[in-house]
Amino acid sequence: MERIEVREGTSLSAYLRVVRRRLWLVLLCAVLVPAAAVFFSLRQTPIYESSAEVYINKQNLASALTGVEDTTLFVDEERAADTQAGLASVPEVASRALRRANVTDRSPEDLLDASSVSPKGLTDILEFTVRDRDPRVARNLATAYAEAFTDYRAMLDTQAITAARKEVVEKMLVLEQENRQDDPLYQRLRESEQLLATMSVLQTSRATVVRPAEMGVQVSPQPVRNGVLGLALGLVLGLGLAFARDALDTRVRSAASVGEHLRLPLLARLPAPPRKLAKADKLVMLDQPTSPGAETFRILRTNLEFARLESDNLRTIVVTSAAEQEGKSTTAANLAVAFARAGKRVALVDLDLRKPYLHRFFGLARAQGITDVALGHVSLEDALEPIAFGPADPASNGRDPDPRPGSARDTGTLAVLVSGPLPPDPGEFVGTRRVAEILRDLRSRYDFVIVDTPPALAVGDAMTLGAIADGILVVARLDVIRRPMLSELRRLLESVPTPKLGFAVAGFRREEGYGYGYGYGYGYGYGYGGRGDERGAHRGQTDEGREPAAAETGGVA
Repeated sequence: MERIEVREGTSLSAYLRVVRRRLWLVLLCAVLVPAAAVFFSLRQTPIYESSAEVYINKQNLASALTGVEDTTLFVDEERAADTQAGLASVPEVASRALRRANVTDRSPEDLLDASSVSPKGLTDILEFTVRDRDPRVARNLATAYAEAFTDYRAMLDTQAITAARKEVVEKMLVLEQENRQDDPLYQRLRESEQLLATMSVLQTSRATVVRPAEMGVQVSPQPVRNGVLGLALGLVLGLGLAFARDALDTRVRSAASVGEHLRLPLLARLPAPPRKLAKADKLVMLDQPTSPGAETFRILRTNLEFARLESDNLRTIVVTSAAEQEGKSTTAANLAVAFARAGKRVALVDLDLRKPYLHRFFGLARAQGITDVALGHVSLEDALEPIAFGPADPASNGRDPDPRPGSARDTGTLAVLVSGPLPPDPGEFVGTRRVAEILRDLRSRYDFVIVDTPPALAVGDAMTLGAIADGILVVARLDVIRRPMLSELRRLLESVPTPKLGFAVAGFRREEGYGYGYGYGYGYGYGYGGRGDERGAHRGQTDEGREPAAAETGGVA
């Protein structure tokens, strides 16, 4: 018996298992996203980029010449660079650039949208970058843009000087008209005009194109770069989707998770049966008693015998599951044979009166069952069907079995009590005093009474029978059970005072480094009463109302 206390979801191995389970999703994103990025990149129109550079001279020679302090020297350098870049981005500069480049098919706003001006690092150089579909146009516009800015900057720097010089010249003309060239005022005005002319020339040199643009280079699209970025994005997206899908997936992935939700010990792992046995509704304990699959049921039997050591009253065991297709009927039948092969006197009772299935394993389709006994149509002794199961299990020390129920010889026996005609209200029937008396009678005659019941979450029969049994065994199938189902099943089990013996994992394949085994699918749906279920139970189908996949993986209820 294995106590499971490991919690999943927090270790690195848990994350790796998620990635391994959803690897197809990660690979799909890792292929589709970069492929789409490269595909759309190749369909884009090529864009070319060209740049020109302008040097901004901070030295104000005009101020030095006049002896006037230059206030711009105390402005923050970063702020000054941003100011120049902002000045270059006005529509007037763009308009001048278009005229210089002789481009007439776009507006200044179009040029500003397709260009950028920024300081080049920590230098006093502005970089003018223009993007265009034609590499030659990109080159011409970048150079024209830089030259237009130098002209515009010169105009702004010399605007006040030009106005002052114009005013001086006008006063000089008035004095000349009055023939006052010898007047000291005229001489001072002449000196001022010459000084202003010199200052104007010096101011125009504060912005200079130092590197004209070269032929534009392609900057878009870049299929290789986009493919690499797409691959990285695809991997991130794939991993995100994988973990999101796993978080939304309520399926149970391991026996540890089942034990954690049910708070029960794991008794055995019962992997999928050979397909040949599953299709023929045969039991591994009867047809392949020496196979590895049969050994897993012996493990389950041994663990239940250990549980019996703690309580001598453990005789009647109810076998149930949370939902359909979990293998509880097959587990009950194989477990009964395993106990019988170990020399125990065993009664196997089919109280799954919604869709009985045990009769198929033993060829008892027309046998009278527990409902006949409860109605008084037949005695319990006549309804019990003895089963011959071949040579004894090695655990019985080589004793030969005696198939007769109640034999005085100390050998293993197995008797099956099938369902019989289905009652109109199975839920009420299993709770009757007569059913309880039959089970008590069987308990007094046999070492073990294994009772197959419907899934606990489908109907309440299992909980009703569990209240009069000595122990409850839960069968869970990993590819069927869901976490909310386990939580609800635990709530139901806690409401019943009967000891919960543990759980067995059916349909087990491989998990957490363990080996393989055999289990069965639970292959039918549940109705509520009516004899139509009985008619379907004897048609000789592989299974009733189940999907073909369920037949291949288990073939029984």
